[in-house]
Amino acid sequence: MPEALDVTCPCCQALLKIDPETGSVIWADKKKAPAKDFDDLVQRVEAQRSVLDQKFARSVQQTKRAGEILDKKFEEARRRAEQDPAAKPPHPFDNE
Repeated sequence: MPEALDVTCPCCQALLKIDPETGSVIWADKKKAPAKDFDDLVQRVEAQRSVLDQKFARSVQQTKRAGEILDKKFEEARRRAEQDPAAKPPHPFDNE
C-alpha cells in the first residue's frame, strides 16, 4: 500500500493528504488567516449588529401580526360553526 501523497491546494494553500488508491482527501491542514486590523473587525461587528437588529425587528413585527392572524382565523371558524352547528369540523388529514 503506497503512502499518502502530500499536495498543496492552489486556491487556499492548505496541505492535503491524498490516498493514492481512492484519490480522496484523507486529511487537510488549512492555513490560518493572517491577523486582521482591529478597526476592520470592529466595523464588521457593527455591520453584523445592524443586520441582526433588522432581523429582530422583523421578527417582532411578524410575532405581533401572528396574534392578529390567529384571532381572525378563530373568529372565522366560530362564525362558520354558528352558521351550521350540526356540521362536522373538517378533519386535518382530509386535504392530503
